[in-house]
Amino acid sequence: MYGTLPAFQDIMRPFRTLLTQHLAASNHPQELQELCRSTLTAIETQERRYHPLVSEKSKPVPLKLFTPRLVRVLEFGRKQGSSKEEQERKRLVHKHRREFKGAVREIRKDNQFLARMQLSEIRERDAERKRKVKQLFNSLAEQEGEWKALKRKKFKK
Repeated sequence: MYGTLPAFQDIMRPFRTLLTQHLAASNHPQELQELCRSTLTAIETQERRYHPLVSEKSKPVPLKLFTPRLVRVLEFGRKQGSSKEEQERKRLVHKHRREFKGAVREIRKDNQFLARMQLSEIRERDAERKRKVKQLFNSLAEQEGEWKALKRKKFKK
């Protein structure tokens, strides 16, 4: 029934070991032993339909050899043995780093300037609002004072 499956042999391996153990213990009836033998032969006659995966052989990674790179030193403390291309590359890298740092510094300054401007605008709006509120309160106080004075005049008469 399961003989067509590619993993049949692997699936039936535990059953095969159980059946061989039961055949070794011959205290079972003859019919049961015959049934075990026939099942074992049926399992063993099934061919393997697949080959297990094997990893590809890869070349071993060679060890790093630490061979020193010899550089001529013409002046004390100064290396001049590098090629023109390498010197040009180093100069360009140094220039790029310097310009990058300058650009970052400029961006930082611009952000600080924008923050200061926004803060000053907010403060101006707050001051204007406070001034208007104060003016409104003063106006209301004047009106209330006039109203109370008028009320007093009416009661005196």
